[in-house]
Amino acid sequence: MPRLHLIGTLSLLLVVTLAMAGFFSWQSVQNHRAALERIETVIHQQQRTRLRSETQSAVDYLEFLRQRTESVLRRSIVEQVDVAMQMVEAIHARESAHRPAAEVQRLIREALRPARFFEGRGYFFIDDMDGSFVLLPTAPQYEGRAGIDNRDGTGHYIMRGLIEAARKPQGEGFSRYQWYRPDAPQTMAEKMAYVRLFEPYQWLIGTGDYLYEWEDRQKKEAMQRLRALRFGSSGSIGLLDRDGRSLISPNNPALEGLKPEQMPAHERKALQTLFATAQAGGGFVEYDWPRKKSPDDSNTEVGRKTALVSVYEPWGWIIVTTTFNDELQSTLHAETYAQEQGNSQQRLQLALVLAAVAALGIMGSFVFSRWSKKLFARYHQELAQAQADLRIAAIAFDSQEGIFVTDPQGVILRVNHSFTDITGYPAEEAIGQTPALLKSGRHDAHFYQKMRDTVNHTGGWHGEVWNRRKNGTIFPEWLTITAVKTDDGTVTHYVSTLTDITQRKAAEEEIRHLAYYDALTQLPNRRLLLDRLQHALLNSRRTGRQAALMFIDLDHFKLINDTQGHDKGDILLQEVAQRLLQTVRANDTVARLGGDEFVVLLEDLSPEVDEAAAEATVVAEKVLDAVAQAWMLDGNEIKSSCSIGVVLFTDSNASAEDLMKHADLAMYQAKESGRNTVRFFNPQMHESIVKRVALEKDLRTGLERQQLFLLYQAQVNTHGHILGAEALVRWNHPRHGLVSPNEFIPLAEDSGLILPLGQWVLHAACEQLARWAQEPTHAHLTLAVNVSGRQLRQPDFVQQVLDTLKKTGAPPQLLKLELTESLLLDNPQDAITKMMALKKHGVGFSLDDFGTGYSSLAYLRRLPLSQLKIDGSFVRDLVSEPRAVAIVRTIVTLADSLGLQVIAEGVETQEQRESLAHNGCHTYQGYLFSRPGTVQELEIMPQPRLPT
Repeated sequence: MPRLHLIGTLSLLLVVTLAMAGFFSWQSVQNHRAALERIETVIHQQQRTRLRSETQSAVDYLEFLRQRTESVLRRSIVEQVDVAMQMVEAIHARESAHRPAAEVQRLIREALRPARFFEGRGYFFIDDMDGSFVLLPTAPQYEGRAGIDNRDGTGHYIMRGLIEAARKPQGEGFSRYQWYRPDAPQTMAEKMAYVRLFEPYQWLIGTGDYLYEWEDRQKKEAMQRLRALRFGSSGSIGLLDRDGRSLISPNNPALEGLKPEQMPAHERKALQTLFATAQAGGGFVEYDWPRKKSPDDSNTEVGRKTALVSVYEPWGWIIVTTTFNDELQSTLHAETYAQEQGNSQQRLQLALVLAAVAALGIMGSFVFSRWSKKLFARYHQELAQAQADLRIAAIAFDSQEGIFVTDPQGVILRVNHSFTDITGYPAEEAIGQTPALLKSGRHDAHFYQKMRDTVNHTGGWHGEVWNRRKNGTIFPEWLTITAVKTDDGTVTHYVSTLTDITQRKAAEEEIRHLAYYDALTQLPNRRLLLDRLQHALLNSRRTGRQAALMFIDLDHFKLINDTQGHDKGDILLQEVAQRLLQTVRANDTVARLGGDEFVVLLEDLSPEVDEAAAEATVVAEKVLDAVAQAWMLDGNEIKSSCSIGVVLFTDSNASAEDLMKHADLAMYQAKESGRNTVRFFNPQMHESIVKRVALEKDLRTGLERQQLFLLYQAQVNTHGHILGAEALVRWNHPRHGLVSPNEFIPLAEDSGLILPLGQWVLHAACEQLARWAQEPTHAHLTLAVNVSGRQLRQPDFVQQVLDTLKKTGAPPQLLKLELTESLLLDNPQDAITKMMALKKHGVGFSLDDFGTGYSSLAYLRRLPLSQLKIDGSFVRDLVSEPRAVAIVRTIVTLADSLGLQVIAEGVETQEQRESLAHNGCHTYQGYLFSRPGTVQELEIMPQPRLPT
């Protein structure tokens, strides 16, 4: 019995053992297959996730390039126009004092005409503010013509848009319009131009280029970047256009530029599949693609690829992010090998168990039962551990993203190589720690609690986190947390992926810096200054404390640029920026507007205006002292100075732009006061400027609407007979009535309106002279017309006078042009040449205000004059000032010796007339004989009764 019992027991144990071994072997095989299927599924999902990530990165890069197209174009054309303006200003400064304005203008045009840039498309154009072409290198036949009504295909007035842009502050004069493409003359494309106003000639100088050309540049840059991009061992990005033509083919560059029908069979079929997927909206697609068996083998084989196809609509590109499927085989093989090793171990353990059961079967069913229980417990534990390892391996495969896995309590169990590369912590230091190891201190407890709540409720979280590397540096990362759960929803692990976004943040910061800071000095630019000024306005209104805005302009900076070079000028500007920063408080703002203009914004000054002004004055004096200190440029000592305009503000209703204008006006007052000084803005200064601008506008309108008219003041001889008259221009303003010539004539000189005004006066005077010539009683009368310096310096002045005489029919010998001494001294040889030319046609010349200028006898001897006019200041003092009598006698004697006539102006009393006659002057003009009046009043003027 014992043997039978032993045999029976052993047999029973053997049968049970074999049954269990067979069952668990079958279950192990099934679990092995299921695990491999899950691994393969997860790896394919990770492959698609990787393709989505690479595609999104490519789209983000394309969008970045496309959005910066316009800003790059703007910066480029601004740089070109600034260079042109520097050339124009240099030519004008060098030549305007020595050449006529027309000659200087010609030099400027010819200097800019040959300039080409932007691959030969770019050129400089010049228009005047009235809408006429001054320089148009691509169509010189239009130069001199009016283009004010030119429109583009949308009806936009091109020239008017440019004129409006020229009135904007420097750096803002942009205008957009459509114009014909050089490569497609029948097609219009959007073009952007930038212009600046050259005030001496009222020119707008600019250039522009087509937006599509700069977008093409961005496309080329994008294609170069995408062509070189690789990920994994076989991942790459290809591009197709809207017609299916290959733009980028990293695996076979020979296909680039070809359509599918031009390609070999495999490639044609693959591209047709990709193109069809794109037309259907994009998505994942698998296809066959030929490749070399090895880098040194010319033979090819066909491999299976997976691609994510998407369409980038702005450029019409089809993006194909692809990788060979067999790139996943190494991972699958590794996992399969691990599974097989586990199964072998299990089979060995099972064999040992069977041997142990056979050897120990005689110990009875109790020992057998206990041993079997332990065996099954150990078996289930190892199986559960294997399944957990499989779930972890399915997620934590090798990736370019940092990955770490924690248990439900947040203890780190595993990290990958990218985690170590990003954080600096190797696996042995990270495992066993919690993610708190990476805390930077920038986020509070509420932030992390909200993160945990989101993970608990949704099963995941993603966002931007600032963490700390092992070396202590803080960096931004994009963190994604995913909870791993069992079938019943129990969390077993947390898988976190992190991506270092330092470069992206740096790019964003660089873009922001370029938008708000000056590239040369690193000071805030105009945009940031206006933002801070607006904030300062609000703060001053809230606190009641004064603030100050200073405009600083370097004196004679252009001279430094011209003599030392622009590179040295840039160094000087950088040094000025540093000195300005050293003169102000930390909470004050120092900005650069451009060129040699800086702005300082002072906040939190005293609430009292006088004290705030004193505080601002102290800072301004520091600035003057800082700038006045000698500079060393390339071994040369350079001295400079600056002019400062200051405006105070507190609860004023003035806008930021108004304050900028007020400080600018004060700065120009400092310039006019001799430079190297400070001036504060006051309302009277602004009113004066506004009034002057309004009067200039009204004068321009008055010329157009014929609000000006001529009065005539008689010129008589000793017997009171009228010999002629002087034409005097008057302005009847529709609102202000008669405006004094002393007010509007200097304004016309400064604004350039003296040219059309002088031509109108000359024409109207010649018309009157022609009418007198038709009447026998008036045919002997001469008419004097004043000529300005700008008129005389016109290259075609002689021809203008002759054309006017011819058009009106006025006799040249009765026209007398009055010139001043200072006018003749500007360019005496040019004046003599023009006077001689007119003298040949009979035109006479009178030297006005003689004796008040330099009275150079050398030039007087050479000038073809016919008359000297004694200035009224000498006539006024004849009765009371012996020296005046001596001067008058000298002038008369000088005129007699040179064979010139003499006339005295400003004769108002009988005593003055008698003194003049006693000293040899017998021709007069003044209130004693007549006031300026109309032609009718001149003719009916009663003759004065003179003593016999």
